Amino acid sequence: MPSISNPKRVGPTRIAYAGLLLFYPRDLRHRFGDEMADLFEDLIRDAAARQGLRGVATAWASAFWEVLTVAAPSRLASHAAMAGALSFLASSALFLVFFSALN
Repeated sequence: MPSISNPKRVGPTRIAYAGLLLFYPRDLRHRFGDEMADLFEDLIRDAAARQGLRGVATAWASAFWEVLTVAAPSRLASHAAMAGALSFLASSALFLVFFSALN
């Protein structure tokens, strides 16, 4: 199976998609990252052939949507990330309460 870091297979689409894969949990990325990148390259190639730039844009929009709805929440599921996110939200809420009290 070709690796994302394989110079013969690295094109702009693969490099950009590899960046998106960083938002997925490490285990999933190591286990399925190459297959996901291969599939996405095929998807982009097919979308370009069928619908041109519009199809490519739709495929990328779908990839970004998946990062927001699947990858990022999966990463936040870890306890350390969840604790940091909750701490940030609590600090933000306290700041808003303090700021509104000043007005």
